Parts: sequence; structure tokens; C-alpha cells
Amino acid sequence: MLRQLLSISQTAERLRVRPDYVRALVAKKRLTFIHGEQLDAAEVEQLAKLMDKLRKNGIATLVEISAQGDINL
Repeated sequence: MLRQLLSISQTAERLRVRPDYVRALVAKKRLTFIHGEQLDAAEVEQLAKLMDKLRKNGIATLVEISAQGDINL
């Protein structure tokens, strides 16, 4: 099965952040470059869903997810 890859700019658009922030996420090992400067679309989508929840519900979502063990901080 082939992985769908996203560029830094595509990832930034999906996460609604600047490309520099995507690079910071890679540096912090929140995301991983797969081929050159491309990222796994499934990994990006998982992070995007988390970020959307946090934008909508704030810290309460983070506490809930942390309690369930669904996030690596």
C-alpha cells in the first residue's frame, strides 16, 4: 500500500499553521519527514484532528485526551 505524502505547504494548510511551524513540529518529533521534506498524510490528518479539537474545546480536550492516553506530549 502506498503512502500519500504531503509537502510542507500542504501540511501547513491542513493544520492551519505557517510552514515554519510545520518545521518546528518536525524538529520536536511531532511529525516525521518521510521522503525529503514530505510528510505522511495519515500522520498529518491525525494531528489535524487533535488540533481542531483543541481549537474548538481548548484545554478540556487536552486533559481528556491525556487521561485516555491517546496523546504523546
